[in-house]
Amino acid sequence: GGRKVVLAMPHFFFWPFDIGRSRLDRERTRARTHIGDAVRMGVLAEEEGAELRVEGHLMGCELCREPSISLWESVREAADPPSIVQPYSCLRTRNAVLRHLEEGRALPGAAVTHLRECDGCADRFLGPAKALHTLEVDEEAAAAQD
Repeated sequence: GGRKVVLAMPHFFFWPFDIGRSRLDRERTRARTHIGDAVRMGVLAEEEGAELRVEGHLMGCELCREPSISLWESVREAADPPSIVQPYSCLRTRNAVLRHLEEGRALPGAAVTHLRECDGCADRFLGPAKALHTLEVDEEAAAAQD
């Protein structure tokens, strides 16, 4: 028979798309789908099991660490949006938060307000972020004492 030619393809083919892109930016692109579909759908549907898995993910994922902490800080520091802003539902807020974490999209003011007012959504997304923020502050304080 004929000879088989096997081409070895690298897992990630970056160049030339990588020129001028930071490592974090490349990782974020790779990370865009790293929260599994089952967990994402479960979180959007407010399933308790998926909500607990997403909390664990946020606590342990290096790619989500920075956006989680910035999420916590932005909600903590945010001014109230104008009253004419249409309020966000849990579903819309959770979708906005997932897109913020994975794609680096800005979080709309109405989503920030929802996170401040809805204990369920705040527990899922701000709880882990607050814990990470506290850990980071503690680590910086410990490093400063060395």
